[in-house]
Amino acid sequence: MDLTQRKLNKSEWSSIEIPLPKQEIDILNLIIQGYYNINIRTNHNQSIINYLKIEYSEKMEDFIFSKFFKEPVELIEKNIIKINNKYIPIKLDINVKPNSSERIRMDKYYNDIGNKTTEIYEFILLENLNKLISGQTSLQHLNYFTIYKLIKNNISNLNRHIIKLVNDILKIFEENININTIIENGVECIEQNQNILKYEDLVLYEHQKEIFKVIRNSNPKLILYMAPTGTGKTLTPIALSEGKKIIFVCAARHVGLALARAAISVNKKVAFAFGCSSADDIRLHYFAAKEYSINKRTGGIKKVDNSVGDNVQLMICDIRSYLYAMYYMLAFFKAKDIILYWDEPTITLDYEEHEFHKTINKNWNENLIPNIVLSSATLPKLGEIPDVICFFKNKFDNTEIYNIVSYDCKKSIPLINKNGYVVLPHYLYDKYEEIINVARHCENYLTLLRYFDLREVINFIIYINKNKLCNERFLINNYFETLEDVNMKIIKLYYIKLLQNIHTDKWREIHEYFEKTRTAKILENNTIDAKGNKIRKIASIGPGINIKNSIENKLDGNKLKRQLSTIEPNSNKIALIGKTTTGTSGIYVTTKDSYTLTNGPTIFISNEIEKIAQFCIQQANIPVSMMDDIMRKIEHNNIIGNKIYELETQVDDIKEKQDKKIKNNIGEFHDGKTISGRKKSTKDNKKLNKEDFGEKSGSNELNKLTNDINNYRLLLKNVSLNELFVPNKKLHLEKWSEGLDSNNAFTSSIDDQTVIDIMSLKNIDNIWKVLLMMGIGIFINHENITYTEIMKKLADEQRLFLIIASSDYIYGTNYQFCHGYISKDLNLTQEKLIQALGRIGRTNIQQTYSIRFRDDSQILKLFTDNTDKPEVKNMNLLFGEMERHQTEENDICEIESDSE
Repeated sequence: MDLTQRKLNKSEWSSIEIPLPKQEIDILNLIIQGYYNINIRTNHNQSIINYLKIEYSEKMEDFIFSKFFKEPVELIEKNIIKINNKYIPIKLDINVKPNSSERIRMDKYYNDIGNKTTEIYEFILLENLNKLISGQTSLQHLNYFTIYKLIKNNISNLNRHIIKLVNDILKIFEENININTIIENGVECIEQNQNILKYEDLVLYEHQKEIFKVIRNSNPKLILYMAPTGTGKTLTPIALSEGKKIIFVCAARHVGLALARAAISVNKKVAFAFGCSSADDIRLHYFAAKEYSINKRTGGIKKVDNSVGDNVQLMICDIRSYLYAMYYMLAFFKAKDIILYWDEPTITLDYEEHEFHKTINKNWNENLIPNIVLSSATLPKLGEIPDVICFFKNKFDNTEIYNIVSYDCKKSIPLINKNGYVVLPHYLYDKYEEIINVARHCENYLTLLRYFDLREVINFIIYINKNKLCNERFLINNYFETLEDVNMKIIKLYYIKLLQNIHTDKWREIHEYFEKTRTAKILENNTIDAKGNKIRKIASIGPGINIKNSIENKLDGNKLKRQLSTIEPNSNKIALIGKTTTGTSGIYVTTKDSYTLTNGPTIFISNEIEKIAQFCIQQANIPVSMMDDIMRKIEHNNIIGNKIYELETQVDDIKEKQDKKIKNNIGEFHDGKTISGRKKSTKDNKKLNKEDFGEKSGSNELNKLTNDINNYRLLLKNVSLNELFVPNKKLHLEKWSEGLDSNNAFTSSIDDQTVIDIMSLKNIDNIWKVLLMMGIGIFINHENITYTEIMKKLADEQRLFLIIASSDYIYGTNYQFCHGYISKDLNLTQEKLIQALGRIGRTNIQQTYSIRFRDDSQILKLFTDNTDKPEVKNMNLLFGEMERHQTEENDICEIESDSE
């Protein structure tokens, strides 16, 4: 997280102009439309009529059914009659003739029908019906549940005969479907069901619906807006700007830039206030410009008048610049029409003292905007910040306080301890009183549900139900009434309720059972040692073994050289059984454990960056001769890079002088006159264009410097690393994970130009350069902005295998990570720990995720009530009055919502 309060640089300006992918723009448009219709439900999958772009009518629908679906439906009906002879087949009397254009479209599609079955929703339904009718009995519940969900999606103009067919067949199979079995197979039916995930409707999160409703209230309002990371919370201001002007305040500039890129992608009018010393430092994006000059040569905007902000819809600023941004917006809009949207207001509040605290307090006290949204995944609870509430209510008359609390359970991101085991509440304590406390804590912090491993949750539920170890009213059959109640969120909530309703005298027995049967999620790779040598089982000696008969004679009488057995894998899979006690499970990220890092990049959060970097290099086992050669080339490139840096600095100095000269001359030649007052002559214009604007005096020197820079770049030596030492490349996997399941192992994709760019940078540690060739980047506050920008770009494009980041980057890293390590050197508050977890699993789809802790005590901190909360103390101090005031409970409107 870059907390530097500085102006945007050129690369940052360029980054916001890159359009988002169409899929993300579709989601943004949904959120914007949702501002007007909170119940909006869209689905981009197409029915056959929409695909053919034919005007709907029942007769045309009948004709299309007869032409395209008759044969596959007849086959399904033939099979279903064998199961239930009461089924009545579909019969149609077709009496319609398409016009010529419609017939052309249908004929063209008919010839290509074999390639379109995954694009037309009716064919998707028919395919899944076939699986239900003709598939294995063991998969019947999975197939039924899939069809049950698919038919409820919002597909416009879906053929009514297909809908009837699906519903009739579902009714036939309904008697055979057991909710217990659906839940028992919940991982396959829900979490890993690609058909449901792929074709589901797009809808607003519940927290978005709530804020869109309450924001329309005309009274001054303070909205405490708490929702998990990765659930669209930071995109909400784009929709709010439909009805209000927004000032978006962020300490982490990366968050602001990501929002700007999204807003510009949907043509929002954006302004920026970063590193401002006055309102003159505020800059408008071209879309927001009202007054500007035109470039006569290109016809585009040449220069924007940044002092005119009538068009601004969204002002994005850092903490330092808020008051300048506020007064700027108040010059054009009424205060009641503006929303202060403060992103992550608790950043730095875990510190007793921080340079930001004074600025935060000043911003809050001098704020004139009566509509405020405090947005975070870890805001203090309403009752914990009475001083904040009182201050706001005393400052603005007729205020209303809203507490929007939401949680997301669309995915499971399991917590893994240092021994490779999944951690859940029922594993934590053998005393039932402590389990009750943990369960109640989870009820108060429902955001923790996303970190419950669904498979482990289901195993617990099934065991308790089969053995009837809970109160009868909490058995599955009494708790779940219909399949509508079966989803990941409700199953996990049921698990929390179940924990609180176990027969007390049975808990120790339950806990012992799960401790004994517990299996590791991530096993240590015991097929190979730390240096890459295969571990082979030679012979075992134990009870009942005749040593003389089982050991070769040449060993007779010799001392045992090894007292522990080792194993050689004899199959393609390792059994996930047995206790792992060394505490190093999954830690060898650059060698034998790298294959467990799947689907996407990994983030390793630590405050000992150098130590982790050295460990990664050391464990890679790069030969000394190869490392020496790499270092020699890097040192050579460092010398060249320093020279390039000096020349580029000279170029920047010359350009800066030219810019100043141009500005001065524009002032002198204002309104067509020179300073002396006489009219400009042709000679004056010539002098202005060539001499005063630097086109003559500086061009030769700039050309020479540019040529010198290019020549020095040619002297840079190519530095590369054998793929044997790049995690999860083919040769690397063959050495370190042979015989193991490495199909989904994720690796880096660093292009040669990026390596060259990094090698030429000044003040970059040589180790960091070697790590880059391994696909590993460093996120740390660094004086070389160029390095940081390159790392951000690689992270955004998911081209890095691993990112090692300091705890400053817990906030603001909105990149897509599939796995994360929480280092044992970190000492985080509970709120900051939850923020750290929020870096993983931000994608919209369910992949294989994990959060791996190097210190198990940090996991316990998540599930324990903590009264010592520095964020709460500092928020009351910095956002409230010094004297504590009493708040009437009936003045507060609290909204609890669940994310769908």
